[in-house]
Amino acid sequence: MKSPWKTVAPLDADREYLVLASSIPPTSMRSTWKMFRGSRAVDKQLRGTDGVIGFSMLAEPLRKHYATLSVWRDREALDAFARAHPHDELMAGLAPEMGPTKFVTWTVSGSEGRPSWKDALQRLS
Repeated sequence: MKSPWKTVAPLDADREYLVLASSIPPTSMRSTWKMFRGSRAVDKQLRGTDGVIGFSMLAEPLRKHYATLSVWRDREALDAFARAHPHDELMAGLAPEMGPTKFVTWTVSGSEGRPSWKDALQRLS
């Protein structure tokens, strides 16, 4: 299931943004449920993070697969979010229970609008 796109700040048609897509594969059902529960706290964190423009999450618990898609003002904003709580603790706690995680970044102009899940999943494959 894909969460609806959550817009935190409007896109400015005249600027470039950083897009991040991630594929996060838990290795067991136990870690799948830890990921699922932790995603609520990260969702709340994202809504209050300076520099995030918008985001969506993909959860396929029975397939043990999670993915994220987000748009950022710049790399610095994304890096600050990744280092902040609760995201940092969730990722550190889950790291031993994850398969190979994949991250893909690219840029879009604000005039293009938000990226699509179809494009993100193609880039991740």
